[in-house]
Amino acid sequence: MSPIDPSLIDTAQEFKKGGWIVAVLGALGAVARLIITDERFAWIKWIRKALAGAIVGTLVYFAVNPMDLDSMYKGIIYASAGALAPDIFEWAKRKVIKE
Repeated sequence: MSPIDPSLIDTAQEFKKGGWIVAVLGALGAVARLIITDERFAWIKWIRKALAGAIVGTLVYFAVNPMDLDSMYKGIIYASAGALAPDIFEWAKRKVIKE
């Protein structure tokens, strides 16, 4: 018996086939949020925030994909997670640096 969960392997295979788009959705969610803000950011901040969105989008994919939800709702969850990712990372960074 393999110590690796077969459903995780299936999800990883699905990610390779087309699930990688959630990383793009997460990054686009973060970029969309940057576009609508009045704050001015340097291009490196845009890249960092888009990467945070992509990372969180990917992590959320592995959590949400096995669930029995309509694909439209899954897409909304992925993009929303990506849009909120930069704030979550900044909050965690502040917590770690203070302590």
